[in-house]
Amino acid sequence: MMLLIKKWYIALLILFSPLLAQDINGKVVFAYTDKEEAESFALKRVYLTFSKVISEELSVKIQTDVDSESSPQNIYLKNAKADWKTLNGMVVIGLQGMNMFKIQEMNWGKRYLNKTVMDRFQYSSSADMGIGYYHSRDKLHGSILMTNGTGYKKSEDDSHKKLSLQLIYGNPKLSKSDGFNMGAVFSHEPYEREGEIGIPEEPMGEYTKKVFGVFGGYAKNNLRIGAEWNQLEDSGLLDGNYNDNLSSLYINYAFNPKNTLVMKHDMVSGNKDANYTLVAVEFAPTKGLRVAPNVRSDDGTNVLGVNFQFVF
Repeated sequence: MMLLIKKWYIALLILFSPLLAQDINGKVVFAYTDKEEAESFALKRVYLTFSKVISEELSVKIQTDVDSESSPQNIYLKNAKADWKTLNGMVVIGLQGMNMFKIQEMNWGKRYLNKTVMDRFQYSSSADMGIGYYHSRDKLHGSILMTNGTGYKKSEDDSHKKLSLQLIYGNPKLSKSDGFNMGAVFSHEPYEREGEIGIPEEPMGEYTKKVFGVFGGYAKNNLRIGAEWNQLEDSGLLDGNYNDNLSSLYINYAFNPKNTLVMKHDMVSGNKDANYTLVAVEFAPTKGLRVAPNVRSDDGTNVLGVNFQFVF
């Protein structure tokens, strides 16, 4: 039944796409990875985005993606939201992008090569269902979101809500223009766990997840650099107070408009220690296409690959 619905959904998109073409854009990330256990081609992301300006105060956006972990045929909603501009800021309603690592991702600027460190270790979902408020004044930008906390792939399973705060000073779009930014993020999420009495791996009760992070970035001419540090506190894990720190440093240097050197290093410390390094050379042979041969070192294990991104 679900497969039939997905096929009808795709068919309707194809049928009505000529009518909506002026409001649709897409992004596809394709990769080849040479691992020890297997060599594979894979679709990592397939964004299809419909956006429409209804009035000066209201715009809507619907975005789909694919579940690359199971099958490229599994399409799901990533965004389904309305942006309402008021005299005192913008209210965002519906399934929307989170504010926990959005600016860090823009500072990094190479999401098609690798997630930000907070996204990789799932300190926060990239999107969730709820309501958000954004306000800017000169170089100061702030936002607060109240969401389900389960992310965009799961339905709400309790009465608790996640509160996420973001504060930025400077230019939030370093991937598009020069400047600098610095900021902080914080989230608080209560949750309940129902376990069996007497089994320590499943303690019952109400717990909290808290995430705190700071970040900064700088872009000038051909160089863009960024760094971030994040901490997770989860009172519901086995040691009673799980505490890990994530740090990341990323550098992009453009030799010319078509060739860029990309480097990123992630480090985990606390309850566990890990290191991850990515080095890539990005080529932009034509408009809308990027090709990036790369090597990744994950705790000493090296993996070769090539990532592609094409947009329309």
